[in-house]
Amino acid sequence: MGDDVVRQIKDRLDIADVVGDYVRLHKTGKNLKGLCPFHQEKTPSFIVSPDRQTFHCFGCGEGGDVFSFIMKIEGLNFREALELLAQRAGVEVETSPSHFSTKGKRSLYDIMETSLFFYRSSLKNQGGRLAQQYLNSRGMNIESASLFEIGWAPPTWDSLWRLLFKEKVSLKEALDCGLVIEGTKGIYDRFRGRVIFPIRDVSGRLLAFGGRIIDGDSAKYINSPEGVLYSKRKNLYLLHMAKQEIREKNRVILVEGYMDAIRLHMTGYKEAVASLGTSLTEDQARLLKRFTNNCFICYDSDTAGQEAAVRGMYVLQQCGLDVRVVELLSGKDPDDLLSNEEGRELFRKAMERALPLVLFHLSLRQRQLENPDTRRAAAEDLLQGLSQLSPIDIAPFLSSVSAALGILPYELQEQLESIRSAKKSQKTISSEQSYKTMNNNENSSRNSVVDPLEAALVYCLWNDIARRRVARPEEVFCLVENEDVKNMLAAIFSGHSPESLEEHWRTLNETTPFAILAGGGAFCDSFSEDQDCWDAISLALERRREEEVFKKIHERMLRGEASKEDLEEYSKIAKKLKSRS
Repeated sequence: MGDDVVRQIKDRLDIADVVGDYVRLHKTGKNLKGLCPFHQEKTPSFIVSPDRQTFHCFGCGEGGDVFSFIMKIEGLNFREALELLAQRAGVEVETSPSHFSTKGKRSLYDIMETSLFFYRSSLKNQGGRLAQQYLNSRGMNIESASLFEIGWAPPTWDSLWRLLFKEKVSLKEALDCGLVIEGTKGIYDRFRGRVIFPIRDVSGRLLAFGGRIIDGDSAKYINSPEGVLYSKRKNLYLLHMAKQEIREKNRVILVEGYMDAIRLHMTGYKEAVASLGTSLTEDQARLLKRFTNNCFICYDSDTAGQEAAVRGMYVLQQCGLDVRVVELLSGKDPDDLLSNEEGRELFRKAMERALPLVLFHLSLRQRQLENPDTRRAAAEDLLQGLSQLSPIDIAPFLSSVSAALGILPYELQEQLESIRSAKKSQKTISSEQSYKTMNNNENSSRNSVVDPLEAALVYCLWNDIARRRVARPEEVFCLVENEDVKNMLAAIFSGHSPESLEEHWRTLNETTPFAILAGGGAFCDSFSEDQDCWDAISLALERRREEEVFKKIHERMLRGEASKEDLEEYSKIAKKLKSRS
């Protein structure tokens, strides 16, 4: 892999666009700012610099270039990040001629893509006629099926496995991908006689499949198992296709099923995604929060769907999303309703009437609250839900809820505060110990953040060849304490070019140098254009070093341990500090 490939990718991709797929960014001066995706924060401290093509978080210290970002957020090594970004940039990366070459490490994503090609091909050939008829009955022609990459798993026992085996895919790899099952009678395909829906992550990587049976008594839907590639709780169906529309419309429509999401896309609601199961998670909520603050939940109108919507709403709202529920006609789901023209108008009106979390929960419990036999249970359920929200979220609806419960608003507030207090007091010792451990780890991580002045010193040298030539290593090294910074200075002064060092670090999957450079560049942004960053930074570091020495000598003087040399140094530094003040 040559450095020119990295440069080509960087030339074609803007880091703001790539990071924008994961973080909601807002313009602030010449940079962009957002909430850091690598640690929990309420005030944005995450900066993206289009000029430098770097990112840096002033809260946790993470930083680097577009490769560092993708490696960190996707959990990839450099080679995997390179392939992902190369595909996005349209840059060809050298690979061996065979897609499944035994040379080097085969990607499980490659195996998934080959399997999808098999499923899509199976849909288009003669053996896929039954699946084609089913899709036509659902209002999907072959072009629509192609757009959403829908395929067909033949009802045969091991068609896919035979293909993969021929391509030298190992059993372990096929099992890790969730494509086959190892039974007492041998290995067979997990998906057989089913319409196939590919599940991709937010970046478009193929993680899993969902399969719908169209003939037989087996489970209506089966999905790839949780495993090496796939985690249901961390992904949302069609988010990779919907994310841009979500940003532009500043809302997401969340539905239950594959066909619900597809139908919404086909009828113009391209901001729709589907939860992979009805139990929403914090991971999914945070995923949506990257792109918008507004979520419309549109689950099935049956009782189970409504109950799932309530549970999901609280998860989403707690993560900072403004959640509303879209109530459809009895017995209808989005796919059913939108399959005809009349239904499309009804859906549009339902979107306009969507209820916020508190009012929807209240309406769902209204009949139970009016029944003496169920009133207490309904009231407790409502209060338990509301206690999860902040007083700010509840404030607009206090009068409505208190009226339904037959109490005064201040009494409702007291009830909610009592429930919150009880929940806090129920924390176990183990959870407290876990919390302390978490905090200790967080503090340890923060303590390792490189000092911005030291990072800026390296950044100035890195970007100024003239400065590197005249700077005296012995005068620079004494200004820094961080070992990573010292290692970078040693590499820079060794005479190697920044380009060769960058390639060397990437080969080792080393991200720390890129984070240091990004942090240094972000710090240098605070200087005006007519200021000399190097002089200001080196002077500040020199003064800090002198103050530290001054302090240590003073402590020795107080203990009566100062030597003659100490006293001379003390006097010398005191004069310097006084002249600068």
